[in-house]
Parts: sequence; C-alpha cells; structure tokens
Amino acid sequence: MNIAHVFAQGNPILIAVFLFLVLMSFVSWYIIFWKAMFLRREQKSYAQFQSDYANIKNWPARQNSENNISGSVLLLISEVKKLETILPQYQTHEAKKEILTMHLLQVLDEVRINLDKGLTVLASIGSSAPFIGLFGTVWGIYNALQTIAAQGNAGISVVAAPMGEALVATAIGLFAAIPAVLAYNSFVRLNRLLIQNLRHTAEQLTVYLSNENHKG
Repeated sequence: MNIAHVFAQGNPILIAVFLFLVLMSFVSWYIIFWKAMFLRREQKSYAQFQSDYANIKNWPARQNSENNISGSVLLLISEVKKLETILPQYQTHEAKKEILTMHLLQVLDEVRINLDKGLTVLASIGSSAPFIGLFGTVWGIYNALQTIAAQGNAGISVVAAPMGEALVATAIGLFAAIPAVLAYNSFVRLNRLLIQNLRHTAEQLTVYLSNENHKG
C-alpha cells in the first residue's frame, strides 16, 4: 500500500479528502496545545490565589494591598475595585448585593466565553472527521471497483492495494477525530471546575463587600 500512489493517480476528490483531514488534524493539535497551555496558566494563577488569600480569614479585606493576582481571578478583583466607588450611592444592603452579583456574573460570563474559545472547532472536528474519512474510503473503493471492472481482473493483488489505500482515509479521519474528542471532553471538565471555583470567589466577594458597604 502506497499513499503516494493515491496522489499519483490524480483523483481530485480523494486527494482533497486526504489533504482536508490532514489540515483538520493539524488544527486540532494546535488548539489542543494552545488550550492546554492557557488552562495551565489559569489553574496556576488560581492555585496561587488560593495559597495567598483563600486560606486567610477575611481575605477580601487584604486583596487591595496585593499585586500578585493574575488570570481570570484578576478580572473579578478588577471589577470589584471599580464597583467599590459606586456602591456607597446605594442605600440598601439588598441593592448593593444585587449590583455586585450582577456585575460579577457578567465577568464570569466573559471568562466562560474566553475559556470556551476553540472548543467549537474541536467538537466539529471530532464529530465530522470520521464521516469525511468514511466518505473518502467509499469514494476510493468505488473508483477501485470501477478500475477492476474495466480491467476485468479481480485477483487479490489487484484488489488489495486500492482497497487498502481507500481505507487509509478512514484511519486518518479517526486519527484527527479521537484526540479532538478526548481533548474537548477534558477541556469542558476543566473549564467547568475553574468557573465553579471563580463563582465561589465571586460569592465571597459579594457577601463581604455588600456587608462592608452596608456597615459603612
């Protein structure tokens, strides 16, 4: 079986299927490495935040004096600093808490959108690559059978090579799809855990700041 023979035959559809699957595999691995590095930074920044603040009693009171916060947690803290200037104009505790909750939820939505970048592409590759590969296999077998019929020779030596080359399309489709599906499921789970942790942090900030401004 020689894959180069497929290109030598000049079948434009089968060649396009091979090239498209290779491109999908390249895009998939690029997104996987990019997302893995991005999530690693986010998890590291949140772990550092937990180490510096989460285990300290009344940590929201100290976060203003620290500058080593990064990642998505920094977006929450930055939003809180903006809100601290407008909260005093609200008279009731419920109003302050509602404003805090609304703004922090909007920040969490922005973080979620940022974390979900690339996942749609991975899901699309994981779901469509096997079918594209199967289409290439069917097309290759169809052309192989046409060639066999024209030659009038159905010996195993004549059938094996073109059939094997056609089946490689399915193999390449699975090679592109399996890593994409596994990575997609892993990233969705990691994103969910990170958003859950950030939501807990936002709830702590909401309770603390609304109570502090209510006392004041």
